[in-house]
Amino acid sequence: MAYSDATVLEKLQARRDAILDELAAMTSASAGGKPDSTQGGIGHVAYKKSLYEELDMITGRLAGMSQEPFEVVVEGCT
Repeated sequence: MAYSDATVLEKLQARRDAILDELAAMTSASAGGKPDSTQGGIGHVAYKKSLYEELDMITGRLAGMSQEPFEVVVEGCT
């Protein structure tokens, strides 16, 4: 299924907002806010890091989508 550019933009913005909400709601008692658990094998630090990495990727894509199109012309002689 192909999405229109407008739909892709909306979905990326919605996911970005969800990640920001998740990070803002994180406390020392919630997933991602605790230190890693060696007994339970839970990687809280990795979870939080993955949210930031995803946020970085989405931000980059959104920045790329918001740029005006441009044309590059290269001229040369042989």
